Amino acid sequence: MYMNRFWAAFFIVLLSAVTVSSAQTIKWSEQMRDNKKTPYMRILGADEDGNFFLLRSNMSLDSDRDRTGFRNRYYELEYYNADLHMLWERELVTSYENGKVSDVEMNNGRIIVTGYVNDKKAKSFTFYTQSINAEGKWLGTPVLLDQFYASDLDENNKPGIINSHDESHLAFTYRKVAEDKSSQSFIVVMLDTSLTVLYKKEIVIPVSPDLFFPASFQATDKGSYYVLGVHYTTEKRVKSPGQMYYELYGYNFQSDRFLHSEIKSSDKFLTDVGFSADNINERLIVAGFYSDKTTYSTAGVFYNSFSEDSLTELSSLSSPFPDSYLQKFIGDRKDGKSKELVNYSIDRLLLRKDGGTAIIAESFSRVERSYWDYYMQTFVYHYYYHYGNVMVLSINPDGNILWNNVISKDQNSVDDSGYSSSYLGSVVQGKLTAIYNKYISDESSVLLTTIDGRGAQKTDVLFNETERVTVIPRSARQIDDVTILMPVYRQNRFCIARISF
Repeated sequence: MYMNRFWAAFFIVLLSAVTVSSAQTIKWSEQMRDNKKTPYMRILGADEDGNFFLLRSNMSLDSDRDRTGFRNRYYELEYYNADLHMLWERELVTSYENGKVSDVEMNNGRIIVTGYVNDKKAKSFTFYTQSINAEGKWLGTPVLLDQFYASDLDENNKPGIINSHDESHLAFTYRKVAEDKSSQSFIVVMLDTSLTVLYKKEIVIPVSPDLFFPASFQATDKGSYYVLGVHYTTEKRVKSPGQMYYELYGYNFQSDRFLHSEIKSSDKFLTDVGFSADNINERLIVAGFYSDKTTYSTAGVFYNSFSEDSLTELSSLSSPFPDSYLQKFIGDRKDGKSKELVNYSIDRLLLRKDGGTAIIAESFSRVERSYWDYYMQTFVYHYYYHYGNVMVLSINPDGNILWNNVISKDQNSVDDSGYSSSYLGSVVQGKLTAIYNKYISDESSVLLTTIDGRGAQKTDVLFNETERVTVIPRSARQIDDVTILMPVYRQNRFCIARISF
C-alpha cells in the first residue's frame, strides 16, 4: 500500500550503477469521459495480462492513508485492456446489504475491496473484505475481518488494508481508544494472499491519544506489523528535544512477541520522519530530518535501524547537509537565521541492499486566505497550494550522505487540492525517474528527470509547451519494469498515456 514492489527494489538495482540509455514511446488512449461526479482518480495497477484498473471517486485519492470522509465517498471502478480500451465500468458497491466501501487496494493483480456494515442500534461495526475478478464480478463470499462495538469510527485513523512489500501479506488495521483516553491500541488482522486470516492481535500503546500520534505503519514480508508514532511529553505538544520523540510499537509474527523501542535526540529537533521495512536484511529503518534550531526547518538527516525480531536498536546516526547541497536550493525558502530548509516533508524511503537508504522529500505548503463578500454576506475562502523542489539523498549505513540531488520545480495553484501538482516517482532501468509538470499552467512543459545509482542526474523534456499536455502525476502508476500509465489532459482532452522506456 505505501510502497510498491518497484520502489522496494529501487536501490537493490541501483547498486550495480548500470547506465542504460533509453527512449520513450507514448501510446494514447481514446478520449475518456471527464466526469464531474468523480473528478478524482487513481490507476490501481495491472493484472498478469497487462490489463489495468482505474478507480474514480468524488473525493481525493492522493494519499494511500487518507480515508477521511469515506462514508460519503462514491466509487467507480473501470477496467482497461493493454491497448488502453475500456472493457467495462461499474459503480463500486459491496456485495452485502447496507455495506459501505472503506478501502480499495491492489494485491497480486486483483482488486481487494474492504467494507463495513454499521448497526447503529447495536452500535457495532462489522468489516469484510472480498476480491473482484477481471470480469468485474465478486469472487467467493466476503471474508469477515472483525466486529467491534463503538458509536463511531476513529476519524483520524480509518480502518483499511496495508500490503507488505512483496504483497504476500495484507494487514487490516484500525485504532481503538480507551473510554477515559488513558491509552490506545491498534488492532491488526493479518491475512495471506488467499485472504485467510493468519492472526488477530491488539498492540497496546499505554499513552493517551492526546500525547501519541501514529505517523506510519508497516506490514513486513514475514507477516509482522509495526506502528511508528510521535510521543509528546506534555499536552502542549512541544517539539523541542526532550519534549518530543518517536516510538515504535509492533508485533513480530515469528517470535509471537509484542515489541517497543524509542528514537530520541537530546540536542536536535526531529522535524520529519520516514519508516520502512528492510525485508532483505530483516530490519526496520527509521530515517528523517533534524534541525539544530527550530521545529520546522531542516539541517540534516538522521538514520536509525532496528532488528525486526526484537526492535533492538542497531544504529543511530546523523549527518548535516553539506553547504554545497544547500546552495543547490536557489530561490528555495530557508529559515532566516539558521538558513535551514523549510517545508520539506518525506515522501518515502527507498532501501539499498547494503542497509543504506534513500530519502525522497518534497517541498509543500498550503495557505488559506479569506475575505468577507458583502454581496453574498459570507466569508469566501481560497486555498493556495505550492509544490516545490524534490530532495533526493542517498544515505550510507553509517549515516553519512553518499550523494545528494535536487529535482527543481515550482508548482502553484489555487483551490484545486494540487490536482496536477507533485510528481510521479518510479524506477526504470535502474534509475529513479520523476515525471512532473514544470509549472501549473496551460503552457507548461512536462519534464522527466532521471538519477542513477551514482547520483548522476539528467532532465529532459517529455512533452514541450506546444503539445499542450498536462499530466496528473499522483493518479499515475508504474505497472511493470518499463511501463508507466498516466492520466493526462492532451489539448484539453482527457485520456491515458502509456509511457514505455
